Amino acid sequence: MSKIIYFEDIFLQFYIHDENHTIGIQYQDRSPLESFYMKLSTGQAITQNQANYIIKILEKYKNLSKLTGFDYEGDLTNASWKNNFRVLDLTKKIYVEKREDGQLEICLKFPYQLKTEFDKEIDINLPGSNRVSHWDHENKVRRLRLYDFNLINLYEFAVKHSFVIDETFMCALADIEEIWQNQEEILPFSTIAGSQVLLGNSSTETDEWFKSHTSGIIENDLLLAKSMGFIYKGKPKTAIQKIVASSENSFWVKNNSDLFNIFKNINGKVCVVLDRTSNTLSWLKQFVHSADENGISRDDIRVCFRENKDANTGLNEWIKLAGVGGKIDEGRIFIFEHKPAKWLFKDPKDIKIVVTNNLYPHTSQATKDWLDSHPCVIYLGDIKPSEQRGKKIVEL
Repeated sequence: MSKIIYFEDIFLQFYIHDENHTIGIQYQDRSPLESFYMKLSTGQAITQNQANYIIKILEKYKNLSKLTGFDYEGDLTNASWKNNFRVLDLTKKIYVEKREDGQLEICLKFPYQLKTEFDKEIDINLPGSNRVSHWDHENKVRRLRLYDFNLINLYEFAVKHSFVIDETFMCALADIEEIWQNQEEILPFSTIAGSQVLLGNSSTETDEWFKSHTSGIIENDLLLAKSMGFIYKGKPKTAIQKIVASSENSFWVKNNSDLFNIFKNINGKVCVVLDRTSNTLSWLKQFVHSADENGISRDDIRVCFRENKDANTGLNEWIKLAGVGGKIDEGRIFIFEHKPAKWLFKDPKDIKIVVTNNLYPHTSQATKDWLDSHPCVIYLGDIKPSEQRGKKIVEL
């Protein structure tokens, strides 16, 4: 056999020989073996580390290969690499760029090794969230919409990992800091003055709309204000004030009594979405019993689902006997299993609170999106539900 002078050729012949004779490649080596073959056979450049890995594979299997008819051991000593190695771009830089449509974007250029750290500390790609970054393959940078991210966090991340910080980013950071220093004059908020809720930093049109939809009930109007993006500025004294003073939309209540105390202070409707994996009948019995103890009329409760004819749990009979299956128009607490009916969304603004006993993210995408966007979602149960990435659940 003629002498093979390039490692690339030795490896390619080794791979083909293995395909024909089954050398006995170990499982953990199979994937990199195939990956390297695809790169070398198509003329792609490899890195120095990948080249070292290839030599290790050839060294590891040289005796087994020899036994099956391909002896390249002598060629390894004097072989060289035919092509230059690919040099990794380890540049780390952050800057601001204006797109053709006028949108300002933060651009981050960094090596792949930092991706995990970036995803953990900065990037929040959540369904229904505006905080989204995307990879610009052509320019090889991560792009973020300027006003959707905390520039202080980005600055600290850049400093921590020794980025080159461009002047364009520092100018944007200075502008944002000035806005934050004057946020009391800019950010919308709500407050209580006397016996009414007032909006701050709002337009005349917004004030007029708010006044035309207020009920005169403080807690109810605070919820309305929060749904419009006006967070309560005062010191919270009640559970509802704690809800409207938080920028979060998810809250945890441990028992039915606490939920009913909140319910008594609003004049809107409540939607309850049950986890279909729970014991539905047992949950409903306890819920209605707690309603009786807390002075909540059963006429306010409407169970809006039924089990099919083949089921024999007694759910349908119990709903009838308990008197919680009457007309929808007469109810204020609507209970659904897994996901609400479409008719509920004909007037969704009247649903002041959404309640669920789910411990984990909802499997119905439509329901999950609603829970993510509604201004007040209460998780009900003695076990605190799991928090999703980038989402906090506040205990009431």
